[in-house]
Amino acid sequence: MNYALPLALAALLVCSLPAAAFPGGPLHPQPGDSSPALEDGDWLAPAGDDVASGSGHVAIDASATLAADASGLESRYDEHRLDVRLERAGSDAERRAIVREETKELERAVVRLRERERDAYRAYHAGEIDERGLAVELAAVHSNAVDLQRSVSSLSDHVGSVAGIERGSEFEAMAVETETMQGPVRERLAGALRGEIDSTRVHVEADDSDVVLATVEDDYFYREAYRADARDPAAEPHLHSLGESEERIAELYPEVFPAARWSYSEVGYGTYRGVGTYTEGTIAVYLDRATTDVYREYLELRLDGVETASLGNETEDGARLSVEGTAPGGPAVVSLTNAETDAPLSGVVSLDGQRLGSTDDEGELWLVLPHEPTTITVSVGSTTIELTVDGTAAGERASEGRIAPRTERGGL
Repeated sequence: MNYALPLALAALLVCSLPAAAFPGGPLHPQPGDSSPALEDGDWLAPAGDDVASGSGHVAIDASATLAADASGLESRYDEHRLDVRLERAGSDAERRAIVREETKELERAVVRLRERERDAYRAYHAGEIDERGLAVELAAVHSNAVDLQRSVSSLSDHVGSVAGIERGSEFEAMAVETETMQGPVRERLAGALRGEIDSTRVHVEADDSDVVLATVEDDYFYREAYRADARDPAAEPHLHSLGESEERIAELYPEVFPAARWSYSEVGYGTYRGVGTYTEGTIAVYLDRATTDVYREYLELRLDGVETASLGNETEDGARLSVEGTAPGGPAVVSLTNAETDAPLSGVVSLDGQRLGSTDDEGELWLVLPHEPTTITVSVGSTTIELTVDGTAAGERASEGRIAPRTERGGL
């Protein structure tokens, strides 16, 4: 027996799929894969011109951690409660009624969480919360979505054990919804709030319905993007096979497509997925079968494989500060060296007055390049060096042979 998906849930199915949904686990590059590199393409960005952007610092937060733990505990309690209710039911008819009731309640919980996510986008775009506030909210959404996803799976398993009832389309919808409220950057933000990883800095771009998150962690650059206008799961599909999805991805990604090793799958609820792997990293794109556009994009890049262009340098008291970048919202590297010998130097790096950290043994520190002009300051001993770089100029240089952000519908 199928049960109609609530209109509220159908209307909210407009977000992206996370790294957790990828087959085979984390998408780190595999040896021997072909190599298009970052400079061969651009990426998915918010649709409108009125986009708020900035960076925020996320560190361990006891209150956020307790809230996430409480959500997980409640989810596990609900699963146990369902087991007890079904076990005590006196007939299959009563068990079917319990499953229907639990399904409706779970649908409502998924809708509420999606509304919370949307409210966070709008609040950030309106200036009501800052980058850290948005990051904390999306990390909480991620953690709650993980719990709800487990509940959906558990309830689906119970349906299979109750006579006279079948899994309806609402289960596929809920599964996709809970997955699409997770993400690789959000997962790292949640880890930072729990103290499981070091504090991290997140770059944000958002309007009131689209969002981009990017961060640098260890030797990797992670980015996730979502476009609401490219998602319409209720419409008639125009893509009907994985072969057609391959052709569409090849059309949308003309530079990356021929160089990467691709795999394709049907995610469900109106979505095809393509995953391209190459030496420098992995890109995953999600096609809406109705709009035939990419509404979700995930990029993971090894920093030592990223091609960069010079954004400027400055020398003071024998120390040279150099900055090389890709495009606004992409990875950039700050280098500190001896001006005469090119030997790496250790120094403290700040971005617009906010400390980022110290250069490593190679005299480097990676960051996400902001869109607006940014002053990078490095302190080495008693010497302070300042350099202002323009993210827009970086994008112009990228378009001459490296990368150029794309705001058109579809992706790279």
